This record gives sequence, structure tokens and C-alpha cells, in this order.
Amino acid sequence: MTLRKAHDISPTLFRKTGLLFSSLSAIYLMVFLTARLFKPSMPDAPDVGIPQLVIIAVCFMVFTISALHEPLSWLQPLVFLAITPLPMFNHASSMFCLGAFIAGMILLFRLGFFKSKKIAKFLLAISYFYLCEILVGLNSKANILDIIIPILFMTVFLAFLMIVYGDKWIIYLKEPKPSLSLVSLKITHMESEYLKALLAGQSIKEIAIDGGVKESTVRNTLARVYKKFHVPDKSALMAKCENYRIIE
Repeated sequence: MTLRKAHDISPTLFRKTGLLFSSLSAIYLMVFLTARLFKPSMPDAPDVGIPQLVIIAVCFMVFTISALHEPLSWLQPLVFLAITPLPMFNHASSMFCLGAFIAGMILLFRLGFFKSKKIAKFLLAISYFYLCEILVGLNSKANILDIIIPILFMTVFLAFLMIVYGDKWIIYLKEPKPSLSLVSLKITHMESEYLKALLAGQSIKEIAIDGGVKESTVRNTLARVYKKFHVPDKSALMAKCENYRIIE
């Protein structure tokens, strides 16, 4: 698996997604355990088997571990891809396939999995989804239209992600922005990293957490960046950078 270097990945993002989905898994686990426990007195309660409970429990543990231990962030997309074909075994809606696969693909993009060999990995991923959808559709005896629609939607969605994140096929609707070299402004490596994080939408607190430094360190470093860009504050810096294509 080809992943981005650690400094290109936002640990805050995967901490949040891991905790979100571990909480969701915990809720599902409690609901299913309650349904199984009270099944005799509740005829309409859903039929929940041991395999389902085990899968949910495993998802809860994996999401929790990946949220607390940054090097295991890659487990999150793998979990989603692994559970994509589950409707084939419990007769759930194929929309479950779609949701799990989309979540897995977005996280893989954020991890930089498609940074190299984009086309080959794109075809491999979409072939896997097609196979899951076809098997789920055949197992549930769905009509051909119900099988084709999710496949067409996913094809368009993945093509969209490739365009947005693939650094290619970009259409300029107006004259390209002029370049602004960080070297010409004598921006240091640390200043450059903090500037990129700021332009990517991270807060000063998130930058400090990701870099393992104090917020005051980030603020002082950015203060030097403001001075070199000849702007008074963060808002002015962001506005100025909007007018340029920032290069190293």
C-alpha cells in the first residue's frame, strides 16, 4: 500500500473519524445486544446472530485503536472495504455497500493511496465494488436495474474524486493565478509547513497538535510568516494567498 509520508496526513482527521465510527459501532452493538436479549418477549425484534455481533465488536475495537494510535490510521479504510460485501450474507440493502465503499475510498484518498499508479488502483477499486454489488444483487434476487444504478453512481463518484484529487484534468475558467515563490520570501521549512496547514483549513490548535508543539510556537512562527508576506494577520494572509499559486 502506497501511503503519504506521516507529515502529509492529518492525525486529527483520522482521530475524529475513528472515534466517530467507534461510537457508531458501540451504538449498533448495544442495539443488537438488546434485540437479541429481549427477542423472546419481543416477536418483532430483529433477528441478530452471533456473527453480526462479532463483526460489530471487531469494528468497534479497530476504529478505537486506529483513532488512538496514528500509525494504524490505514485500518479505517480497510474495515470499510472489508464490510462492503456484508449485505450478501445478511440480505441487507445494497446501499450499505455503497456507503461503506464511499467511506473507504475517501479515507484511502486522504491517506494518499492513489498518489501513484492512479489508473491501476482506480480500476482495481471499482472492480471490487462492481463485484460486491453484483454478488449482493444476485444473492438478494434483485432486478437488473437495482444492480446497475449503484454501479453507475459509483463510477461517476470515483471519476469525480480522481479529477478533484488526482492533480490532472483541471480546467481553468479564468486566467491562471501568478506564482508566488516561498523561497523568494525566505520562508523556512517550518514556516512553510505551518503555512500549508493553515491554507488547508487547519486551526492553530490542530497545527500544534499535529506538530507536537505548543500553540504559542505556532503563533510565533506564523507571525514571522505574516511579516514576510507583508500582512498584519491570518485573515489578510489567507486573502493574499487566494490571489497567488503558492510554490516552493
